[in-house]
Amino acid sequence: MEMEIVQRLKDIAGDFEPSAEEPELTMFGLISRYNKKYKNTELIGGEWVRENIPELADLP
Repeated sequence: MEMEIVQRLKDIAGDFEPSAEEPELTMFGLISRYNKKYKNTELIGGEWVRENIPELADLP
């Protein structure tokens, strides 16, 4: 399941397109998009992302 969550988050980050309202992807934006698209029964958040997905760890 963890690998599935990692892939979902990477896909969300990869699909992100900047806009006037959201010029860059933030950790809040990433988790918000995940919550809209999937059930977050694991209650993942920014800390989980930073610990498990190094390439997304630097999101503001």
